[in-house]
Amino acid sequence: MRRHLVAEGSERAQEINGFLVTDRIRTVLDIAASVPFAEAVVPVDFLLNRKRNSQPVTKEQLLDGISGTYSKAAVGRITAAVKFGAGNSGSPGESYARGLMHVLGFETPLLQYAVNTSRGTVYTDYYWEGLALVGEFDGREKYMKPEYLQGRTPSQIVIEEKAREDAIRATGRRVFRLVWSDLTVSKLERVLEAAGVPRRRRASAVHPNS
Repeated sequence: MRRHLVAEGSERAQEINGFLVTDRIRTVLDIAASVPFAEAVVPVDFLLNRKRNSQPVTKEQLLDGISGTYSKAAVGRITAAVKFGAGNSGSPGESYARGLMHVLGFETPLLQYAVNTSRGTVYTDYYWEGLALVGEFDGREKYMKPEYLQGRTPSQIVIEEKAREDAIRATGRRVFRLVWSDLTVSKLERVLEAAGVPRRRRASAVHPNS
């Protein structure tokens, strides 16, 4: 257990299933105040997303919750994560990878970019428009959870994903894939450099996800 002292009246608690907990906004802000940037992006993206979250919030609502509650350093961390947040990230893995890309100094991709293919319109996880470069994140859920399988076998999903990727490549675009094991600082940097993702700047000398 870890105790956090807060100003009286700022606790913003609610009761869920008999437990007194902080509300959603306060919880996400507390997380963003205390974890590395890429980790903070994950719950921020979730609260902003209308498809993944039945009660989405806005960036303005998140930023309004900061006032008078956190230290100056924490405010800076929270604000950076909220402003970077996106309401159309498809999964926690996609959010975390995008956060790591940012702290490593790579160009931030477009999300859910529509590509017209012979199989119809497909939406890519990441897209770098000037390079015609597609990045896809493969989480295990896609191949394991019933809500993603929808009656199909994992083998069928693999075949469908291969056909989808081939259709994207047939439009003249390049495609690379990321999996959870790629999401370490050193490995992701190598993968992105090999794919040709451009950089805004070099990563800082300190640990880039701090």
